[in-house]
Amino acid sequence: MIRRQLFYGITLILLVVIIFLLLRGRSAEKERVTQKVKQEQIATEHPSPVRAILPRDIEIVNAGVSWTRNPAEKNASQARHDITISNTGGGSYVGLWLRIEYIDEAGRLVETRTHEVNEALPSGGTLRLSDISIDNLPDAASDFRATILSADLDNYQN
Repeated sequence: MIRRQLFYGITLILLVVIIFLLLRGRSAEKERVTQKVKQEQIATEHPSPVRAILPRDIEIVNAGVSWTRNPAEKNASQARHDITISNTGGGSYVGLWLRIEYIDEAGRLVETRTHEVNEALPSGGTLRLSDISIDNLPDAASDFRATILSADLDNYQN
């Protein structure tokens, strides 16, 4: 007899807890829906006639780095890049943006930086950037990957 009452009591408590959790979750969902949702902020780019995102006719053919490390300070490493870019397409480009990803010895991404190239890249030509300096890098960075984010077509005709 006492076992049966104990069983019904525990079952009743469990049922009350489940109902309470369901009602609390439902009210939290209603609150979340009625709260004002923050507007998404979109960064704007400088206007250009035509901006090619990840252009296929521009590629990095050579990329090197030399490190300057300061062991006395944390996140005080400096990287000096020597990058050669080739244009295999028919149009010339200006306003190139590079993405440089720094990785550690295990291959994990440590930090990402962007760099704007102000020189023009003629059609069928190459551009050598020999003095790109990036400061305040984490000491864990041991290698890098460089990609071209975007480029503006020069002398675009409608």
